[in-house]
Parts: sequence; C-alpha cells; structure tokens
Amino acid sequence: MSTDAPYSMPAAAVGRNQAFVLGGFLAHHEAVIRYDLSASECQPLSLASLLEAASPEHLALWSAMDLGYAHPQGTLGLRTAIAGRYRTITPTQVLCCAGAQEALTCVAEALLQPTDHAIVVVPIYQPSETAVTSRCAVSGVPLEPDARWRLDVDRIARAIRPNTRLVLINFPNSPTGAGIAPETLADLVALCRKHGLWLINDEVYRAIGSDPDQQQVVDLYERGISIDALSKSFGMPGLRVGWIACRDETVLALAMNAKSGLSSCLARPSEALAQMALRRAPHIIARNRDLARANWSRLLPVLARHGERFEAPAANGGVLAFPRYLGPGRADAFAATLVREAGVLVLPSSLWHSPLAAVAADHIRIGLGTAACAPAIAALDRYLAAA
Repeated sequence: MSTDAPYSMPAAAVGRNQAFVLGGFLAHHEAVIRYDLSASECQPLSLASLLEAASPEHLALWSAMDLGYAHPQGTLGLRTAIAGRYRTITPTQVLCCAGAQEALTCVAEALLQPTDHAIVVVPIYQPSETAVTSRCAVSGVPLEPDARWRLDVDRIARAIRPNTRLVLINFPNSPTGAGIAPETLADLVALCRKHGLWLINDEVYRAIGSDPDQQQVVDLYERGISIDALSKSFGMPGLRVGWIACRDETVLALAMNAKSGLSSCLARPSEALAQMALRRAPHIIARNRDLARANWSRLLPVLARHGERFEAPAANGGVLAFPRYLGPGRADAFAATLVREAGVLVLPSSLWHSPLAAVAADHIRIGLGTAACAPAIAALDRYLAAA
C-alpha cells in the first residue's frame, strides 16, 4: 500500500460494521515507522522483572499452576486484589474480562436494548463508541477544546431523553489526556442519580493520570460502573486483563452472559501475573510516572521551539499529549508527511472523528509513556528544524 498520500477515512458504515479507522491508519503506515510516538500505553513490563519481584506465595502459585480453564468471573485471588483498589466493592462485584474493551462491550450488552437511548462523551476510542451505537440510539456530547477539554454537564442534561439509559465517559480521556474536575464529576453523578441513569467510566488511565486520587465512579455512585485494565497505566497490554467493577450483581451476571459469547475466561498465566502486578502497583506506577515526566520534559521544549507549528498543551502528568497543530495544511496531512519523510509516527485527531458530535481535527496525539519516546522526540525536533 502506498504511503505517499494522507490516510483518508473509509466511508462510515453503521453500528458493528463501521471500519476501525485508527487500526487502518496504523496498518497503512506500518512499513515506514522508525520512531513511534503513537503508543497509548506505558513502558511494557518484562516477564522476568515481574517474576523476580514476585512474592513466594505468587511464585508458588505460578509454579504449581495447570493450564486448564479458569473461573469465568476471574479467580478469587485476582478479584480480591482488584476489589482492594476500590472503597465500596467486594470480589463478588468484579468481573474479569479479556481487556477493557471486552469489559465495556459486555456492559453495553447487559444494559442496552434497541429501544433505549444512550449518551457518549467524545472524543473516545472508536470501538467503545461502537459498542454503544450498535445497540441503540445515541447522542454525543463533545468535550470543549477551547476550555482544556472540559466536560459541560449541562450539555449532557440537555441530551437526556425519557428513554435514556446510560452515560459513557472516559476520564482521564484518550486522546486528549484531559482529566475531570472533582466538582464536575460530582455534578455528573448528581445528574445521573436524578434521572436514574447508569454512569460508565473507562478509567484505564486513572492510575497514571493527572489526578491519581480521582475517585472511581463505582465508589461515588450506586449506578456507577468502573472499567479498568492493566494495559495502559501498568504497561501490560499483553496480559489482556481488564475488569468491570459494579455494585449491582444482577448487571454483572448479565455482563457475564455476554462475556460467554466472547471469551469464556481469562488465561490462567495472565491471572497469576496480574496478581503479581497488582501487588507491585505502587512501584510499577511510580516507574511509569517518572518515565512520562521525563518525556514531557523532552517534548515541551521541542514544541516551544516550533511555536509556529504547535500550540503546546499543559503537562497533565499522564502519558498522552494533544497539541494543536498550527502549521500549513491539515494535521492529518502533517502526520502522514512526518512518518513518510522522517519515520516518526504521531496520530492526527481526525482518527477520533465521530458521527455523534464534532471532534477537533487540528490536533495530534503523542504518546509519552515509553522509553522509545526519547529518540522519537529528538527525531521530531530534527525534522521540524529542517522543514
């Protein structure tokens, strides 16, 4: 496939058949990538380092483990470790899934009927949006780009219909990196409680976000559902361990029914390794936070030197930067030229285009969670200086 022209999005389909635009963009440019500034996760953790730091009990579990089927809900040890990350739930209120996307898909299947209506805050990961739009009518509420991607709760209130069933949010947000102010989240919870709506938050960046003490919605609200995983903040996407935290065990049972049509259970090795990782959570998150902080300190001076090209974002403490592109042409054309001529991959915000509401197309998303960022940021600087 030629990479001489900017990637153009296929014609939008409806529901489950909509093309995965981000995946298509990555596949289109894969052959010429030398410096990756697109990664959404933190630095991957090695198996050796995880096992080296494991407790004797976890090493014994690892050595004695057989490779049969695991419990469909997740092993009790893993669910206990996950429940310990929340204030209000027990292990019976956790359902383990093969990643956060499966978790969200199962929740949407459990809660939504074709006659329902849902509200989705955008921008958001396209498959997450599709998990909802494929099941019922949906209204989109955009974050406000000129207010540091603030959520306007009044816009959600105006979108509510008599048949509205749930609100889906993603904070800290991908691709913008924006957090949600505690008072805004409290207002949103109050609105959902008033109307009896479910509030689902994809919280996969919470531990590494600008406010790691941000409360999870499952702890704030009896109809709050928290989706999380080890993929982003922990840097362990290869384990494929995600989960649903929900106080309503009837909803969890419906979600497990949906999960049975996707993956019957997690892999036993993934469950054991996940328990080791959760035990080491403070150390792993601190390591990843230090790496992200160092990469922010590399990126911001580069953007400042090339202020005619970029409006630099404020450092948000997380792993996602979302500068506005000010240069000639479109942001997606710049991204295509950058990877073609310099081998540096960044992601244009047009990849988060949504049929639900307008998403600003003049930004690029840069991932700052990996060790590979240092040479990639240097390569970006050289390219901009020579352009």
